[in-house]
Amino acid sequence: MWFKVKKPAITIPLEEDVRRHSLRRLAEVFGVPEASLSLDARFGYELKADPPSDFKWNQFDIIDGDIRDVADKRILKEMAQGKLVIQTVGDYCEHMVRCSSIHPEEVSFVLRLPR
Repeated sequence: MWFKVKKPAITIPLEEDVRRHSLRRLAEVFGVPEASLSLDARFGYELKADPPSDFKWNQFDIIDGDIRDVADKRILKEMAQGKLVIQTVGDYCEHMVRCSSIHPEEVSFVLRLPR
């Protein structure tokens, strides 16, 4: 007996929710208060990571994983060519917003958006 399984409708998260949860994610990863983050804060300057280790991911590794997990092939190619460089909190938030229309499930998973 053949039957179709309905897939749940994919809802694209609202931009303000993605931005808010992006800030929350960065605050959680770097261990800083969410209110202390500004969109101009730069990775490596205002936001510093623990020293790299062979055995444990540091904050930059985690954020880099987030960025790559939500990106599609085209965005990954832009990153490889140096056309897209994410250096600030604002860049990270905008990247997540951009990818939320491409891969809403991945962005929702990475940022732990409510369903």
